Amino acid sequence: MSTMSDNPDPVTPPATLHDAEIVKMARCTRCGLGYLPAKSTSALKLTYCSFFCELGDLGFSIVGLEHMELVKKPIAEVPPAPPPDPEPVAVE
Repeated sequence: MSTMSDNPDPVTPPATLHDAEIVKMARCTRCGLGYLPAKSTSALKLTYCSFFCELGDLGFSIVGLEHMELVKKPIAEVPPAPPPDPEPVAVE
């Protein structure tokens, strides 16, 4: 049996990709620049391109928030208020 045939299968050329289709880059919420999430230094890689954009937009970083500890302030005792001065009595 022969693998050769008179009608060869048509070979389709590989599809050509346009520049916009090759890599769809994410856009930073703060600065609007395109970036690759794998290269982002932010904890929120799909939102911000860098740690600085995360810090600037939120006012804090997620990593800092995770390591934050709640410290209760000691309650200072308030001294009691002194009694008001007695009102003068009118003399007739």
